Amino acid sequence: MPKVEEVQGSGPAELIHRLCTAVETVIREQGSDLPQPAVKALIENLVHARFQSPTVSVLDRARTVRVADRGPGISDKQLALLPGYSTAGEPERMVIAGVGSGLAVAARQAEVGGGRLEISDNLGGGTVVTLAMNGSVTRNPQILGEPLLAAAHKRLERRAAKPSELSDNGKRVLLLLAELGGTGLTTICDELRITPDAAHSELDSLRRLGLLDPADQRQVVLTSAGLNYLDGIFVE
Repeated sequence: MPKVEEVQGSGPAELIHRLCTAVETVIREQGSDLPQPAVKALIENLVHARFQSPTVSVLDRARTVRVADRGPGISDKQLALLPGYSTAGEPERMVIAGVGSGLAVAARQAEVGGGRLEISDNLGGGTVVTLAMNGSVTRNPQILGEPLLAAAHKRLERRAAKPSELSDNGKRVLLLLAELGGTGLTTICDELRITPDAAHSELDSLRRLGLLDPADQRQVVLTSAGLNYLDGIFVE
């Protein structure tokens, strides 16, 4: 029999956290390898619908997650999947991390795992976003267009980064880069509202851990290890 659970929260942030925790529990119990940052991005996307009649379904032995709402809908679905594109205003950005283009993050994660992300119109209005994986998630950095950095991988083999090793700003930088697909220092400072000195400090720490590409001098880009690291900061 299908299991139905009603999840409530005192506000948007708490509701997102509780939904993520509930879905993560089901995924873990089923032994699925659904990419957790992608699932979180789908749930956070409900903020654009102002949480109007949200429904989160975990299907196919936790290999598929479907998030439906009765919000205003998404008129240009291809545009919604472009890195950096967002319709989030100031109220939404106070609730979610990054710039509000989490569907692009989810689409990248799905592609890396050999799965797919689909956006469709909900019957009677709103949006349905479906994340479906064909099997276990195996990340291939070449699919993402990221360089393979042998030195970074060797460092990570000796000393794997843990979520506790990064500051809150460091984690926010990773989430922002996952959404934008790479950006410059000015954008990082503007979006995260931190000083250039603080941004440089965070970027240096991330590069030492092999989470950023040290070879790209034009923009800040995640390595494959940086993308993998996001799994560790799914629910906090």
